[in-house]
Amino acid sequence: MDITRIYDSFQGQPSSSKKVDGDCGFKQVFDKKINEMNAATMNTPVSSKADLIKNGDKILSLLDDYTRELADPAKTLKDMEPLVKIIEKEASLIQDKYRDAVHNDKALEKIIKDLAVTANVAVYKFHRGDYV
Repeated sequence: MDITRIYDSFQGQPSSSKKVDGDCGFKQVFDKKINEMNAATMNTPVSSKADLIKNGDKILSLLDDYTRELADPAKTLKDMEPLVKIIEKEASLIQDKYRDAVHNDKALEKIIKDLAVTANVAVYKFHRGDYV
């Protein structure tokens, strides 16, 4: 079965007669759409977004360390307290930063909020005594 013939008969003209307009190539259309998207969604400077992403990655790393320490029976809650304080500080820092930096980027805003909630829940559970 020749898919090209089926497609050509559906279109009503052979594919060899179709010509690509030099001014309207894929790359030009693609670049134009990317620029429109960037203008609409990137009101935040790239460095601010990069900083937020780095802070988010730092919080995730701290939460990984916290998970490992919770799994270690040799660690006491007193040993974990400095790490919990750092997580708490970083979570409040990223919440303050995202209010100023994220305006129209809903996806990044959701990620930052979810990350802050996760970190704050971990800190809250620690202070509440869930791991005693």
